[in-house]
Amino acid sequence: MARGPDISLYIPEQLNLTSYFLEDNVAQGRGDKVAIYYRDEKYTFNDLCALTNRVGNVLEEFGVEPEDRVTVILGDSPEWAASRYATIKIGGVATWAYSYLQPSDYEYFFNYVRPKVVVVDHVTLERVREGAKNSRYPNALLVAGEPPAKLEKREYNFYDMVKSASDRLETAPTSKDDIAVWLFSGGTTGKPKAVPHMHHDGVIGCESMNYNVHYTEHDLMLNAPKLFFHYAHQLGMDWPFRYGASVVLFPERTTPQIIFELVEKHKCTMLVNVPTMMRAMIQTPEQERRDLSSLRLCLSSGEALSLQLHQEWMRTFGIEVIDGIGSAETYLGYVYNRRGEVVPGSAGRVSALVEVKIVDAEGREVPKGEIGVLMVRSDATGLYYHLLHEKSKQTFVGDDWVYTGDLFREDEEGNFWFAGRADDMIKVSGVWVSPLEIETRLQEHPAIRECVVLGLEDQYGLVQSKAFVALHEGFAASQQLSDELKAFCKQKLAPYKYPRVIEFLPELPKTGPGKIDKRQLRERGL
Repeated sequence: MARGPDISLYIPEQLNLTSYFLEDNVAQGRGDKVAIYYRDEKYTFNDLCALTNRVGNVLEEFGVEPEDRVTVILGDSPEWAASRYATIKIGGVATWAYSYLQPSDYEYFFNYVRPKVVVVDHVTLERVREGAKNSRYPNALLVAGEPPAKLEKREYNFYDMVKSASDRLETAPTSKDDIAVWLFSGGTTGKPKAVPHMHHDGVIGCESMNYNVHYTEHDLMLNAPKLFFHYAHQLGMDWPFRYGASVVLFPERTTPQIIFELVEKHKCTMLVNVPTMMRAMIQTPEQERRDLSSLRLCLSSGEALSLQLHQEWMRTFGIEVIDGIGSAETYLGYVYNRRGEVVPGSAGRVSALVEVKIVDAEGREVPKGEIGVLMVRSDATGLYYHLLHEKSKQTFVGDDWVYTGDLFREDEEGNFWFAGRADDMIKVSGVWVSPLEIETRLQEHPAIRECVVLGLEDQYGLVQSKAFVALHEGFAASQQLSDELKAFCKQKLAPYKYPRVIEFLPELPKTGPGKIDKRQLRERGL
C-alpha cells in the first residue's frame, strides 16, 4: 500500500464551495483582480460574484431549493461558471452536460438527473428541446446566447431575467457533508453514471492537486478541454481560483490555432491540455505556431500521456508537462507527477491525502513491479452511482476503497505505470467510450454481418477506436462504405462515438468456444 504526502488540512463544519473557490477572493482583497478573460471582455472577481448572485436569485425564483439539481449546458463562458457557482451557493446540486450531444442523449440525461432547471444556449437549444419532449424535466429552460424570436412553454430568456435580478444573495448555510456537485463517469452501456460529491470533497481535491502544481495568484490558466469535462473546470478554474489565479475562457471548439493564439495574446502561464491536442500542436507546421514562452507549466489529463508523446512534446516546445490520473469517482488526481519531479511515461506518484494499492483478481495486494488493478482511498471519494446500486457495490467497496478498473504497476521508486483497462472501456480524446454502444449502432446498418470495436494505440501511444467488420453478402469493402459507416454512427450517437478506423475482414477470427478472438485482432493493430 502506498500513501501520498501528509499535509495539514482543516475543514469547517459549515462549508460552501462557491465561497471557498470564488468569493474568498473578495474577502482577501482580490475583488478588482481579473478572474476571467472572455473574448475581449474582462470579469473581475467582483463581477463574477455579482453575476453568480444574479443567477442564484433567478434560480431561487424558479423554485430551486437545497438538494435540487440544476444542469448547465453552455459553451465555456462566464455564464457557465456563474450558473454552476450560483447553484452551489444556494445549496443546490450542480450538474452539467456536453453541449454537443444528440437529443436521445439529453432525453436520457433529463430522466436520469431530473434537473429542476436547465441553463442552455441557443446553439444547443433545439436538441435540448427535442430531448425534453419525453421527460417531465426540467421545469424551466433558461436560454442564454441569442434566444430565438419565440420561446416555447417552460423557456425563459436568461439575460433578461439575470439583468433584472439583484446582485446580492445570501450563501446557503451548507454543511461540509451536503452534496454540492455530481461528477459523471462513463458506463459500460455508454450511458454516464453520476457520482454525488460533497462540499468537503472539493477542498480535499484542491489541496491535493496544489501540492503537485503550486498555483499562485499570478497564474493565468488556459484550458484545451472544455469545462464540461470535470478535470478541466477543476484543474483549470476551481482550483486556480482558490489561489487567486485568472482563467481564459473561449466558447469555440478547441483547435491548435486557438491555443497558440490565446497563449500568445494573454501570456498564459499554465495550460491544461490533453494528449490528443498535444499531438495536434506538435504536428502544426512551425510557421503556424505562436510564442509559448509565457507558459511555466502544462498539465495533461483525460487520457494517459505516453513516453513517446511526452518526449516529442519536450523536444518541440521544451515546456514542463505533468501528467497523472484521476476519476469522477474520486474527485481528484490520485496519482500524479509533481512539478520538477516528472518521470516521463509514468502517471507519477501517489497524490497528497490519498492512499492506493494494486491488487490481483482475488483482491490481494501484489508486489511492486507486478500488474494489478489500482484501488484508491481518500476522503474525497464519492458516495455511490446514482440509481445504480449493484454497480455501486462493485466500485465502492469495503473500507472506502474505489475499484478503478485501471491496470497499473508500481516501480521501486514509487512511480505508477498505466497498463490498460480491466474491462473493455476505451478512452478516446479524453472521453470514455463504450465499444458495445458503437457495435450496437454499427449492427443496425444493413451491410454489417458482425463487428467488434477495440481501443488500439497509435504511434504516439494514444488510443484510437477501431472497428473490425465482416459484411453481408452483396456488400463490398470500400473507402466509401467506411465513410458511410462512420457517418451512420454519428447520426444517432454523440459525435465522438464513432470508430476512427474501420478494417473490413471476410470473417472475424473466433476462439474455441466461438467467441470473437479479440487478442488476435489486437495483434493486427491500427
